[in-house]
Amino acid sequence: MPPDYSLVSDEELHRRFTEGERDAFESLLIRHQEQVYRLAFRITGNSEEARDIAEEVFINLWENPTSYKPTAKFSTWLFRVTSNRSITHLRLRRFKSFISLSDPSSPDIYPTDPADQPDVYSEKNDEAERIEAAMKSLPPRQRAAIHLRYREELSVGEVAEVLNLSLKSVESLLFRGKQKLRKVLKER
Repeated sequence: MPPDYSLVSDEELHRRFTEGERDAFESLLIRHQEQVYRLAFRITGNSEEARDIAEEVFINLWENPTSYKPTAKFSTWLFRVTSNRSITHLRLRRFKSFISLSDPSSPDIYPTDPADQPDVYSEKNDEAERIEAAMKSLPPRQRAAIHLRYREELSVGEVAEVLNLSLKSVESLLFRGKQKLRKVLKER
């Protein structure tokens, strides 16, 4: 039977993992995989890509356990890694899309099939669908800031640390993001 890590901090689990306790890694994975997926999904807007990004984040941690330095909370560091990887993924997607558009012989890399849309966040009521559509209209950094602040309930300081931005920049992202959300929701 694996040890009970429910009362052990993330930082202590990471330390134990780096010392060879594989169960400690599994506990970190179970504890954070849903949050990592949700953040990646919120930034990319695609469930399959979000699953891939979440998997990459944890594979990277498994292969490079010392990439986390305990100067910040483990969860803050994990959100930063996820956010950076998701934004990089979007840039690559845009580049590949540009290449695809500029070369007619190149296949469509990211088809927009409605069946490919995630059902994780889609609620049956219209209000949830309106909010989700409005969130997708935001730029990636605004989406990430709003998701981290209001869905993951991080403080503005923690969001700043995750996104590697100043407090003022995060406050500005949150302010502009909420303004745009209100505007989009009024139009729908």
